[in-house]
Amino acid sequence: MNFKLEDLYKLKSDGTFLFRDISFSLKKGDILTISGPSGVGKTTLLKCIAQLTLYEGGSIYLNDRTPEEYGIPVWRTRVMYVPQRTPIMPGTPMEFYNKMSDFGAQRTIYHNDPIEISQRWGISEELWDKPWNHLSGGEIQRVSLAIAISCNPDVLLLDEPTSALDPNTTLLVEETLKEHTCIIVTHSPEQETRISTKTYKLNHYYENRHALVLID
Repeated sequence: MNFKLEDLYKLKSDGTFLFRDISFSLKKGDILTISGPSGVGKTTLLKCIAQLTLYEGGSIYLNDRTPEEYGIPVWRTRVMYVPQRTPIMPGTPMEFYNKMSDFGAQRTIYHNDPIEISQRWGISEELWDKPWNHLSGGEIQRVSLAIAISCNPDVLLLDEPTSALDPNTTLLVEETLKEHTCIIVTHSPEQETRISTKTYKLNHYYENRHALVLID
């Protein structure tokens, strides 16, 4: 597996750059953490990669194919975005998982058991049949992440995936993430140290200065 960005840039509504010249590459098993102050576009960058937000220029490739060559629905199954806070949905997590698994782009993919994945992180099987609005923020975060991992994407795009978790549970989730290729937005220097194979800091963009700084 190879994944790369080349010179990606995104404009703000006033026509100035939110970020510019974003370029990096990942191989299977890499974990890239992205940190930086609020307002520099960390979440927007993940959404651009996932083809959920438009960007003005640059290229993205998975195994030398663009999102357009895959088709956007297929791309989003291979490069999967998990927000920091999943919107509260009707029904239960298991109902959502079953419906999602029936989407055309997911039918040809081998799925692991999301319940088994979540049990590693202290989520009981019974919780999957509870309404979403009966779950705590930490439970929603773990269930949403387990669903994404179960779909076996090539790259996971994770926006602060452990922000609602206690320190012990965070470590358990991190051990699972080390088995996958991830791009993770984090505000925790300790988390960067524990899990990243590549570490970037996204700064406010200024003219004649790259926004993305390679730390490792």
